[in-house]
Amino acid sequence: MKFKSRRRRQQLLFAGVLAVAGVINLLFFLILHRPARSEYLQLQSAIERQQSEIETRRREVSRLDEISAQLETSQQDRGELFTSHFVKRDVGFSRIPNELEKLAQAAGVRKSVVNYSMAPVPQYGLYSVGIRIPVEGEYANIANFIKSLETSETFFIIDSIDVRSSATGIGSAAGAGGVALSLSLETFLYQ
Repeated sequence: MKFKSRRRRQQLLFAGVLAVAGVINLLFFLILHRPARSEYLQLQSAIERQQSEIETRRREVSRLDEISAQLETSQQDRGELFTSHFVKRDVGFSRIPNELEKLAQAAGVRKSVVNYSMAPVPQYGLYSVGIRIPVEGEYANIANFIKSLETSETFFIIDSIDVRSSATGIGSAAGAGGVALSLSLETFLYQ
């Protein structure tokens, strides 16, 4: 019996030690679980933020790739714009007067001496040329001339229109329905 009671005490002592170790482990688990869980939740939210930032950056990179592709073709587009709507500087002062003469004849207006002035320094690779052209004719013809300037392949900007009576204009042949204008235009030449 002594042996049984000693064995029983040892078993109870061992069970008590195991119970105390289990309680201590449970307490450590509970103590360490809360910080580990909060750190886990913080990491999870940080991962979600990083994933959203990655997606945002992917969209930004694709947008910048599109812009880059557009910029690569911009030099070619610029060259096409220059050659299609502007006159080369070498032939500008021989081509522009001929074109203005053709537009005036087609519209049925008379023009007198045309004054030209070119900017000495180019801006954005273009030389600005100011043109002062007095024209006279019927109102409908003048309107057609202005429309033909606007739709011309050569780029003309009408800066101002000064209206005067036809009696003080180019000639008195315009008659009663005649209008005389002095147009201030601008066009551009490229090098």
